[in-house]
Amino acid sequence: MALPLEGIKVVEVAMAVLSPHTGAHLSDMGAEVIKVEHPAGGDPARSMMAIRQVTAATKPGMLNFMFEQDNRGKKSVTADLGQPEGVEIVYKLVKDADVFLSNYRAQALRKWKVDYETLSKINPRLIYALATGWGLKGPDKDNPAFDFVAFARSGVMGTMGEPDGIPPACLPGFGDHITAMTLAYGIMLALFHRERTGEGQMVHTSLLAGLTEAASLNLQACLATEQDMPRVSRTKVGNALWNFYATKDKRWLQLAMLQTDRHWHDFCEALEIQHLENDPKFDSHATRASNSLELTQILGGVFAKRTYTEWESRFKGKNIIRGLVTTFLEQTRDPQLLENEQIVKFNHPTQGPIDVVSMPVQFSKSPGQIRGPAPQLGQNTEEVLLDIGYSWEDIAKLKDKKVIL
Repeated sequence: MALPLEGIKVVEVAMAVLSPHTGAHLSDMGAEVIKVEHPAGGDPARSMMAIRQVTAATKPGMLNFMFEQDNRGKKSVTADLGQPEGVEIVYKLVKDADVFLSNYRAQALRKWKVDYETLSKINPRLIYALATGWGLKGPDKDNPAFDFVAFARSGVMGTMGEPDGIPPACLPGFGDHITAMTLAYGIMLALFHRERTGEGQMVHTSLLAGLTEAASLNLQACLATEQDMPRVSRTKVGNALWNFYATKDKRWLQLAMLQTDRHWHDFCEALEIQHLENDPKFDSHATRASNSLELTQILGGVFAKRTYTEWESRFKGKNIIRGLVTTFLEQTRDPQLLENEQIVKFNHPTQGPIDVVSMPVQFSKSPGQIRGPAPQLGQNTEEVLLDIGYSWEDIAKLKDKKVIL
């Protein structure tokens, strides 16, 4: 079955997480993604082996799970862009490419002469897709960034947690992956525009833009009201049915019911608090909101009497929107993820069958698939260079000059 992006060629000059993750998704949908890396070590993500003290070194021979997740299905070509011969390799690659993909800072791309102005002259149909930290304009446009600091600056970090508590830290790669999908969306629109007009163009997003969009309901509220978004304690929320509660076995159960009148009867029945259903303090959404502090305290005591499993059995079949606060390890066994193929088996050529996180979008006619492992550094250099016109003699000279590995 043909994949949607079969025949699309992507040249990726990128590092770490953001744009490489975009490239991985383009590969899943059929694109040929050629990852250009420096011959001395390649993408720095090749040496990033741990997340929050969880490390790939826990088992002998374990894959670098970070690099694998963001670089699956690609080809690796080495080229030192600090040498003219290395830049020439990129020029030959983009001559018939559809997409150039990067998240290097704009000044580095200009220094290497692989900026949009240069590459678009070589190939006017090229989609030049760039992700930056802070955008291409403004006083901080040249500053370095990781999603950890963009998470802080986006307003998200400043509105989470208890009012007087420490702001919660961003999960590794969280903002990168959100922005990676934003960039993939932009690439698809640019390819669609080119299909209609024949024109290539530059597509740009940033970590700040991606996280701002993800939290845009909150920002729009501030724009409309000219009021800041406060940090609100869970003990003082205005809706006790939009809150989380500890169960007897110390699990946290999240409730998420906005239109509480629709849920109140079933909720009272499940919690065996029918005596509150028609209590004047709680008999409507308005009265529950007015007395939310008292109701939150009551519900906290009720939920503490049973385990999560007991509560879940009582909620079955009732109109109650809820969810357990889980860990990532618990997610690996979640039937919803498994049955909806968010975690799938991949037959890795050196590791055998392994579980991997799959695509978040499903297609009935042209489903994507993980088409290969992350490549070894320079694994496809000779193959790709021969395809774009280099001879074996040329390749030998490039190796002698350490332009390629």
